Amino acid sequence: MPKFGVSTYSISRKLLSGEMTPAAGIKWLAENGAEAIELVPFGIDMVSDPGLVDILQKAAADAKVPLVNYSLNANFLQISPEEYQAEITRVKAHIDIAAQLSLPTIRIDCAGYRRAIESNTIENFQLELPTVLETYRQLCEYAEKSGITVLLENHGFHINGSERVRQIMTAMKDMGIKNFGHQLDVGNYECVDDRAGIAVTRLLPFATTIHMKDFYIRERDPGDATQFDCSGSWFRSTGGKYLRGSILAQGDLDMYKIIGDIKESGFDGYIFVEFEGMEDCLYGTKVSLDNLKRIYSL
Repeated sequence: MPKFGVSTYSISRKLLSGEMTPAAGIKWLAENGAEAIELVPFGIDMVSDPGLVDILQKAAADAKVPLVNYSLNANFLQISPEEYQAEITRVKAHIDIAAQLSLPTIRIDCAGYRRAIESNTIENFQLELPTVLETYRQLCEYAEKSGITVLLENHGFHINGSERVRQIMTAMKDMGIKNFGHQLDVGNYECVDDRAGIAVTRLLPFATTIHMKDFYIRERDPGDATQFDCSGSWFRSTGGKYLRGSILAQGDLDMYKIIGDIKESGFDGYIFVEFEGMEDCLYGTKVSLDNLKRIYSL
């Protein structure tokens, strides 16, 4: 039986605005049904403020909810050798934080989310694949010392798509890397026009953790569209569709099928709600988590 948790990204607007402290956020999530919590350093900067580690551990212990994953944005592509080494150093500092928190997993990106859309070609992916694999090899080697598994999420518009993710996962397995897994985001595949309902079934065998996210999807311009704003405005997929985050099971993805496929697969890890809709984030997170549990129980 999986554990149904929430990513702090879901309530990051409250954290970034100062309306809610990180400790209060953990308490609220636990009181509203989260069985586990994923930490995202938006409004929770433990590298700049190391004292937060103890604060978060105490808050989680008091709320009786475990902290079980850390999700980190990073970029190792289209940068200079000096910038690459600086990014390796920065990311290792976050792995150290995950170790202090005794987290079993950390999701680390490899390509920048705001990378130019036109550069996200399959040709560039193949050219950059050796760098991607070598980067994750280095990070896995470092994380292994602390018993941490590094996760690749289908995130952004380049290291995304079921075939690209599958190629990386298979290559890492062939390299003998054991502490590497997939954070399967059920909604993000739509960002590269990979149908979520199909992509999820293709990647479930690789999944270590799962992000639950829903989108409204439109073919025509609904207005208020930007390219990279996922916290309210519409944005465009690589193929030009318009996407906007929604409350889970209120958007256009078939959550009954997707959740049913996850259940049928026997997946028994952590499943995190990652809400990024326009509604008040506390309301949107609560309804999303309730819907996830309700549909899974059917």
